[in-house]
Amino acid sequence: MCDDQTVNYKRHIRGGHYVSVTIGFYCVDFRKFFIPSGQHDVKPTRNGVALHIYEWAEMRKMIDSINNDYPALGTALPCYMQDDHNNQESAFQCPECYRSEPLSDDRPN
Repeated sequence: MCDDQTVNYKRHIRGGHYVSVTIGFYCVDFRKFFIPSGQHDVKPTRNGVALHIYEWAEMRKMIDSINNDYPALGTALPCYMQDDHNNQESAFQCPECYRSEPLSDDRPN
């Protein structure tokens, strides 16, 4: 990432988890988000990990090695592609795909 490059990326990766990259922080952030009661916008929790750009670059180099050493990880299927999602009723019961209540913050009281 160059100093003059504008980056503002955020993608939902299921189950309340997002990956984001924002200019000024120089990191890739994997974080769980929640929707506060009575609100509509997601807010970050403390649960997550932020990798500095150099850590992200090193991790990207390791992905092939990890997939070769642990082939089950490379063939893992997301929940929506598994047999228990073969009909609408069972898919609607999946907490990763559909939540019956708003996401809550995982912080202890």
